[in-house]
Amino acid sequence: MARSRPGHFYIDETCIGCGACEHACPGKVDAIYRVEGDFLGRFAIVLDHCIDCGFCVPLCPVDCIHDARAVGIVDGKGGYTHIQALQAWAGAPPLRAPARG
Repeated sequence: MARSRPGHFYIDETCIGCGACEHACPGKVDAIYRVEGDFLGRFAIVLDHCIDCGFCVPLCPVDCIHDARAVGIVDGKGGYTHIQALQAWAGAPPLRAPARG
C-alpha cells in the first residue's frame, strides 16, 4: 500500500549486497529489496513503503544508506521526529539518529 508521503532514505551505488538493511527493515514495512539482475546483488528502497525509521542505517557496514534530507537532496521533515514523538508517548527509549562522521 503506497503512502501519501514517500520516505527519504536511499541506498547509493556503494552497496555491497550484504543484506543487513533488508533484515533491519520492519517486517510489515518491507521497503528494502534486492535489485533483480544486479551483478553485485545490491539493494534498494521503495520510497513509497519506507517509514523513515532509520533502523537500516547503523547496520550498513559500508555507510551506503543516506537520508536525502540530511544531504540536501530533498526538503522536509518527519521520520525521526515523528517516531521520537510516538516513542515518548509510549514511554519507549528514544531512537537516536545515527551519527555521521
